[in-house]
Amino acid sequence: MSTTEAKALPTIEFRTPMPGFPEHREFVLVAVDEDGPLFTLRSVDDPDLRFLVVPPAPFYPDYAPRVGEQVLEQLGTTDPNDLLVLLVVTAAGTVAEATANLLAPVIVDQSTRRAVQVILEEDLPIRARLLPA
Repeated sequence: MSTTEAKALPTIEFRTPMPGFPEHREFVLVAVDEDGPLFTLRSVDDPDLRFLVVPPAPFYPDYAPRVGEQVLEQLGTTDPNDLLVLLVVTAAGTVAEATANLLAPVIVDQSTRRAVQVILEEDLPIRARLLPA
């Protein structure tokens, strides 16, 4: 995907940059395939910078992070029902070895397309297996 193609898609703007990527605030969410739950968050300015993300429900049906008032303020929303939660996936080896970061989800306000990656105060794993062993 070229930078021009990325700019044609709805852009998600991170209110604060993702840790380690201070220069990148604008991303697009692109489905890996039409039928699956895998997506990439791709930088608008650098299409080679992308993160594999998934909605938690297909993998962790009981996952319900508590989003605090500070996050709602950062996103400029008062409606928690308008939030999309995405988990960053690490897929270094095989699919069976893929893990999701449950401690630091990406929260997107679907109306404004503003996003933040939050570190939850809950005791959750950074590397939870995506698929059962």
